[in-house]
Amino acid sequence: MGSRCARMALAVIVMTVGLCRDALAAVKVDVIVLENGTRVVGELRSMSRGRLELKTDDMGTVQIEWGNVVQVTAPEYFEVEDMHGRLHFGSLTPSPDGKGLLVANLRDGQVLPLAQVARIQLVEAKFWARISGSLDVGASYTSASELLQLDLDGSVRFRRPKFEFTADADAVLTRQPEVDDTRRGALTFSYRRLFSNAQRLVAQGAIEQNRELGYEWRSSVTGGWARYLARNTRNELVGGAGLTLNHEVPVEGEETTNVEAAVGFSYANFAYDFPNTDIQMGVTAFIGLNQWGRFRLESSAKLSREVLKDFYLGIKGYESYDSQPATLGAQKNDWGLTASVGWRF
Repeated sequence: MGSRCARMALAVIVMTVGLCRDALAAVKVDVIVLENGTRVVGELRSMSRGRLELKTDDMGTVQIEWGNVVQVTAPEYFEVEDMHGRLHFGSLTPSPDGKGLLVANLRDGQVLPLAQVARIQLVEAKFWARISGSLDVGASYTSASELLQLDLDGSVRFRRPKFEFTADADAVLTRQPEVDDTRRGALTFSYRRLFSNAQRLVAQGAIEQNRELGYEWRSSVTGGWARYLARNTRNELVGGAGLTLNHEVPVEGEETTNVEAAVGFSYANFAYDFPNTDIQMGVTAFIGLNQWGRFRLESSAKLSREVLKDFYLGIKGYESYDSQPATLGAQKNDWGLTASVGWRF
């Protein structure tokens, strides 16, 4: 009898603790103070690229520009990355002088100037809360030549404290009467191991098609190193280098396997004063090691502006160059410019 009562009492205690925990989790107690003195109460979800996401009861989920924030109070356990790539873990409170962010845990605390905070993520965030991405669709038509071009671009990112995984897909279809259709496409998977000194190891696999440049398929594996060269709340410049092993199936000719040295840079600028604007540019050069004298260049640029919440209008351009195309006589250069409508999540 006593054993049964003890089990029942334990079950009641467990249920009570669970209910209390859920009730506390439902109460939104995080406080964001803006430079104009406004206090916004809600649930801090994340902050990245200069934009803080706060879930509120009355206004739903709101986006706040990080430059307008002067104080943050959030008792949950967060992962905070500074502009140098260092990671800090703990609850968030204003620093003793009220001008910075104190990241405190049971062992120690670290004060960061607000301008040095690059990213904030709730450590116990669920799987889906760590996923972000975008989808862009574009099309153009020229009546005089009956030229139709369709463009599809998608990206998904999953982030954890020590690594991030991304998947990117890009496809362009061009159709014109009495002319063979042209297709350009790429599917890329990337893994980045993050270190606390702004450096990262990169592994990437890709499958590409571009008949204009003379290859039916190109599969490649790249390994290398990258780091932030410059970073603040509105800009990021990343540079990296590595080695690429690729296998090419030309439109005409023999299949080849190539080793290349790769050097690349990417730049992002983001401003969230209306209209929200996002600029992204990237360029990667490939230098042939077993095909000495061959040089390839892949570059892209994208400008997007928010017109409705999470919906954007954009312009995207790309440029591909190959000094020695896989098929003899194929074009060395392929470029395009497309207007698109996009959604981000």
